[in-house]
Amino acid sequence: MRHFPSLNRCAIRVLFAALLASAAMPIAQAAADDAQQCTDASGVLAIAACDRAIASGNYRGRQLAELHFNRAFEYNERHESGPAMAAFDEAIRLNPDYARAYFMRGNLWLARGDNDRAIRDFNVALDLDPNNTDAYVNRGVAWYAKDDNDRAIADYDMAIRLNPQEGGAYSNRGGAWLVKGDHARAIADFGEAIRINPNDPCPVFNRGFAFSLKGDNDRAIADYNEAIRIAPTYVAALTNRGNVWSDKGDNDRAMADFNAALRINPKYAKALYLRGMTRLEMGDNAGGAADVASARKIDPKVGS
Repeated sequence: MRHFPSLNRCAIRVLFAALLASAAMPIAQAAADDAQQCTDASGVLAIAACDRAIASGNYRGRQLAELHFNRAFEYNERHESGPAMAAFDEAIRLNPDYARAYFMRGNLWLARGDNDRAIRDFNVALDLDPNNTDAYVNRGVAWYAKDDNDRAIADYDMAIRLNPQEGGAYSNRGGAWLVKGDHARAIADFGEAIRINPNDPCPVFNRGFAFSLKGDNDRAIADYNEAIRIAPTYVAALTNRGNVWSDKGDNDRAMADFNAALRINPKYAKALYLRGMTRLEMGDNAGGAADVASARKIDPKVGS
């Protein structure tokens, strides 16, 4: 078998559930209007209103912290992580008990790959708000990224205890179980995630991957079929289905899937490599060698 021992990354759900703070206060009318727009508007309009309200000098302490939080939230929505981080820092400086600001700053650290800082912020967020399901999920993501699957599972357990309908926690916990080699628990968790969010192709894909690792190729193909039905351009699902067809000895179907994946993303190294290996098996030595070489130019580690 030529399976790649990794989950599809879309299985790892980072949850962003922070709401804007209510920052409108009846102080000076113009400043109050700006504070209200800082809360109610979005994008550059909200950021400009937040800037004006902050510059007015009419707000202090927690009120001012809320304005900085709302500005940070809007910067984060625009994927401007630098200004967002600075504004969350200021919100926390002004209000050291601001649980949502710690949670959102933790998400920014997580996006930057700084898992230790993310965990520290999620720790504080949970000390201040022990019922924050999303903070447990996202701290679990950080533990998972650090290869500490036991701590990740413990956080996903807590998230599920707080909200049994949190599909992302089941999906993420399934990923951790799969890395630990517990295919049965992984399949059960992916199944629960599918029950909660039947139109999400990611847990369907990952359950298919788990079935393939167990050698249950028919169930794996059924799940990949469903993932592709939900998301027809799901390159990883097409590639993995092709891999399973190859394992079943159906190289024609395997080639069809690899070709379909590469039409969507010609630089997808796994599909190129697997198509090359299949070509070699079919006796097309020149074509197979060319595909494998091209795949390794894109990703030198592919196939290892």
